[in-house]
Amino acid sequence: MPTWHIVSNSGWNILGRVGPIGVALLVTPRLITHLGLARWGVMTIALTLVGTFGIFDFGLGRALTRAVAERVTEGRHQESADLTMTGILTLSVLGIIGGLVAALGVVAWVQHGLKIPDSLRPETTWAMWVLCATAPLVMANAAMWGVISAYQAFRAANLINIPISIGYYVAPLLILLVWNSLVGVMITLALCRVAMTIAYAWLCLRVMPQLRTARPAISLLRPLFRIGGWMTVSNLMFPILSYMDRFMIASVISSAATSYYTTPFDVVARLSLITNAVTGTAFPAMASLWRHDSAGTIQLYRTSVLTVAALLFPFCLVSTLFGREILAMWVGGDFPEHSTMIMKFLSIGVFFFGVDGVAAGFLDGIGRPDFNAVLSVIEFAVYAPLLLLLLHLFGVDGAAIAWAGRSLLDCVIRIRLGIRFYPPLADAVRHILPMSAVALVTLGAAIFQDGIVITGVSFVLSSILFYAILWTRGLSAAERASALSLLKRAGMSRSRPA
Repeated sequence: MPTWHIVSNSGWNILGRVGPIGVALLVTPRLITHLGLARWGVMTIALTLVGTFGIFDFGLGRALTRAVAERVTEGRHQESADLTMTGILTLSVLGIIGGLVAALGVVAWVQHGLKIPDSLRPETTWAMWVLCATAPLVMANAAMWGVISAYQAFRAANLINIPISIGYYVAPLLILLVWNSLVGVMITLALCRVAMTIAYAWLCLRVMPQLRTARPAISLLRPLFRIGGWMTVSNLMFPILSYMDRFMIASVISSAATSYYTTPFDVVARLSLITNAVTGTAFPAMASLWRHDSAGTIQLYRTSVLTVAALLFPFCLVSTLFGREILAMWVGGDFPEHSTMIMKFLSIGVFFFGVDGVAAGFLDGIGRPDFNAVLSVIEFAVYAPLLLLLLHLFGVDGAAIAWAGRSLLDCVIRIRLGIRFYPPLADAVRHILPMSAVALVTLGAAIFQDGIVITGVSFVLSSILFYAILWTRGLSAAERASALSLLKRAGMSRSRPA
């Protein structure tokens, strides 16, 4: 797959996620005003819980993406369509089961788990039931997104996602003007999800016309459940590893100290949007190429890592060098004093967490999700005592050090595993290793720098060094020539008179 294709698809994925944020920032204050703090809090919790429906897919969504991508590459289009139809129906049924399970627990959760006024409980219960009814749509959409990813139809998919995602914020505001109820808000969100399901179904039929004659075949699911089962283990371990540090800080130090950690973490964690955009493009492409085209697979892996690194590095460098200033402008108070060092270490971790995302996707893509799952379990056994030790030694800063160290170690181990199972990958690693080493050194040095002048100079010099190494050692001669040609044509087009 050409480099520009990965960059282009990643750009569409980023746009699909970032595009609605501006609307969300404008609309959210109005929603809070109309709903009130209590109902707004319920709405945000409810939307967060939607993601838990994914537990019921047993990894089938991602396994379906891999299986469809392989079959499409091999020209087995009708079998791919049969598999897709089977996957969509299976995930929809699992969504119905998951929605019913969640609905059964709604009353107990609203009555005993939420601290809300008694007058709000009936409205909240009905709103939650509406949300549970959307579970089959969530699962069906995940299956169809797998097909869309396998066909690399990211441009069309994100042109669908952007207006519907905007609708998730605008539609509730409009309904509140005529029906001031949380139930009405949830109904509009459900209608947005219906619209997405219809649009995804249309796009799937467009890229895979064989779906019109597809026939479900349960036998096709057996290998998907095997691979998906391992992916489910990883999916279950991910939130445990992600939130363990917060609970342990609250237990070992204090709940108040947790805010000094979660505030900078929430800032730098948003950079995972870049990683998800690139890996969402690379994963199905790797799954389709690795058996038949080792040269293309190596190029794809290298391009994906370089794209993630090139996009993440400036943000990570800024937050490492100017963490104190960012915290002072954003939240103020005593956060700069307590959270600056935390933000610096977390920024280093985010960079290698991004590279690790490509390495983890590669293992899934070549059919070895078992090693991702086993690594997650081992990681938990090692990370928990290490986190506890560093908290006792360094306080809240120790949690950030542990998280950054875990991200770096994960990255190294998964890259080594990738080379073990796919030896040609060593060539790609030789290209990305110098850039990774420069990133580690420059970001590590930035931890100990302070003062606007020194940090400003460091930013310029570190950026020049990083991108110079990426250009000379990361890119091939053909890619450099192609990039220069594009830049030259762009410069000539701008210089022409209107």
